Amino acid sequence: MKHFTTTAMTTLFAGVFATTLSAEQMWDLPLAWPAENYISVEAAHFGEEVAKVTNGEVKITTHPGGSLGFKGPEMFAAARDGLVPITDMLLQQQVGDEPLLGLQSLPFLMTSYEEQVAFQEFYRPLLEELFAENNQKLLYTIPWPQQQVWTKKEINSFEDFAGIKVRSSDPSATEIFAAAGMTPVQLPWGEVIPSLATGAIEGVGTSSPSAVDGSFWEFLTHGYPTRHTWNLNATSVNLDAWNALTPESQAAIEALAKEMEPGFWQAAQDADAAKMQQLAENGMTLGDLSDEIRAELRSRAEPIRTAALDKMGERAKAVVEAFASR
Repeated sequence: MKHFTTTAMTTLFAGVFATTLSAEQMWDLPLAWPAENYISVEAAHFGEEVAKVTNGEVKITTHPGGSLGFKGPEMFAAARDGLVPITDMLLQQQVGDEPLLGLQSLPFLMTSYEEQVAFQEFYRPLLEELFAENNQKLLYTIPWPQQQVWTKKEINSFEDFAGIKVRSSDPSATEIFAAAGMTPVQLPWGEVIPSLATGAIEGVGTSSPSAVDGSFWEFLTHGYPTRHTWNLNATSVNLDAWNALTPESQAAIEALAKEMEPGFWQAAQDADAAKMQQLAENGMTLGDLSDEIRAELRSRAEPIRTAALDKMGERAKAVVEAFASR
């Protein structure tokens, strides 16, 4: 009788476990960006396709514009701690929780979009390790276009940067802006427009899609591509939520993410071209920096980058060395 009871209980628990694995999973995905931003658009598209390839087992609902209450720098911890099952994040904003997520954004580590693409071969394995170490599975990455500084004044010389109260998005940008003589104010995206409206800042470091998201032409007049960093977003899943899926759904989502990721990267390039045109149509002056100004920016960034890389340690240095010797 005892044997029968044990066997019956084992069968019951196995049934419950199988039911848990196959149950419909509702995933809420918070985003800091507006619904019209290409990152939010692509996340929603990904969610639609996930529902298809998992035959409805996984349904992702995106919540753009910070509507779930999480700020940009909180996304990594939110997924790690299970506050949300899936999230999107700007990697360098997560350095308070994992410093190595700021590696790609080190100032002037890369000088072009093509170099950013090449860097992924060496950085992606480290990213996957970092997310796994923090109770998450990395699904895909999506880059931001070239970084720019948007101002109320024309920049004709390096000295013209002096004193501009400029928004920075992360510690790396804060340091390079300070080295350029500006007065950086580190702010998450949700605080940028109110700060422009009140005059707390008079310039913003960001890319063209965000400049359009914020209707910068209502506050600023000029844009200059500094390309001081190349920024990367990632979408990750809490491992407990991931492990609750059937192996079939896990495999389907992994394959889908791999298939769609090149399109996400192209979306960033397409968005930059379209948004730059939209900014010009709204009256913004889209300038360029002289070779002399760029050289001075790179020169001032070099000791900042070297010090940050030393602090990050051997894992970061190995990635940079492999990239440099490719």
